[in-house]
Amino acid sequence: MPSYNIIGDIHGRDTWKRLVAENCINIFVGDYFDPYLHYSFDVLERNFLEITEFKNKHNHQVVLLYGNHDMSYFPDTRDYTNRYDFVNAKRIQGLLDTTKELFHGVAYAIRDEYLVTHAGVTCLWKENYLPDLDDINPTNMAEAINDLWNKTKTPFTFMPNHHDAKDHNGEDPHQSPLWVRPESLCMNNLYAGTSIKQIVGHTKVKKITEVAGIILVDCLDAVEKTYKVI
Repeated sequence: MPSYNIIGDIHGRDTWKRLVAENCINIFVGDYFDPYLHYSFDVLERNFLEITEFKNKHNHQVVLLYGNHDMSYFPDTRDYTNRYDFVNAKRIQGLLDTTKELFHGVAYAIRDEYLVTHAGVTCLWKENYLPDLDDINPTNMAEAINDLWNKTKTPFTFMPNHHDAKDHNGEDPHQSPLWVRPESLCMNNLYAGTSIKQIVGHTKVKKITEVAGIILVDCLDAVEKTYKVI
């Protein structure tokens, strides 16, 4: 039975090179672009291509998922995030297009015990976009989410906040698996009351943190750590 090594949001960092693990399935939760720190686009591009080359070389040991800062560059979305790179947007679109066959999608299941997405899945989002899916075990859920992603990106884009129209942060349980924030996810967790856990990035934490069945792994800004499922 394989072990899993979940790596938080990249945002241009090459930290992943020190964190990938042999004899594990290494799962990247997305956000390869729009760095917090200043990197030249050449550095950002090279880092992304090195990640995809790593996937090419170690195909069955690497899972690449998309984040909201990746989806914003798809040509059929208008989901501009903060730090959106208008200058290099076309080049980023090209990078994503030429590497799309290497990506798993936006959801991945581990042993029907964990569901890995960039931001998490709420009951409200599932009811809105996958109302006919009765068996929500992680394997079925990941397959249904990725099928929906391949058909249309609309359900994954930022939803206007139902309570605060000025909110552009994602703090609303109607938000998608690429956008919802932990507080809203915990209040409307698809797997509340079960032993199934969700592993998510998207929101920076100072260390790997678990709260109410949600494991937050976007810690690379503060500490070089990953979350391992043994």
